Amino acid sequence: MFEVSTLFLNIHLTFEDCGLKDYILYYINGMALVSSFFFARVVYGTILSINVWRELANSSVPISAFAANTIRLANIVLMGLSYYWFSVVIMTAKRNALDADLIRALEEMDNKDIKVE
Repeated sequence: MFEVSTLFLNIHLTFEDCGLKDYILYYINGMALVSSFFFARVVYGTILSINVWRELANSSVPISAFAANTIRLANIVLMGLSYYWFSVVIMTAKRNALDADLIRALEEMDNKDIKVE
């Protein structure tokens, strides 16, 4: 479930490699990438993390303190990475949107007749 966004990431990178950044499918795929990453890793991952911590606290099966703490530490690291990578995804999406707006603005300026008096 966590890797559902990888499909959209691979398509996104293929679009970039082929120079297809101006196509609407590139932007639709980008939105699907951001959405799937958010819901799979941030929302669903957080819910699973809460359940893991509850299960460790209320487990009827004996588990050593070392094992429980190792699981907790791994969970903190992995969820921290998910939050970090989501922030990177958002920053990249913002940068791409700003780049596209700048390119459009420059193209509009080129298309206008500027008269110098």
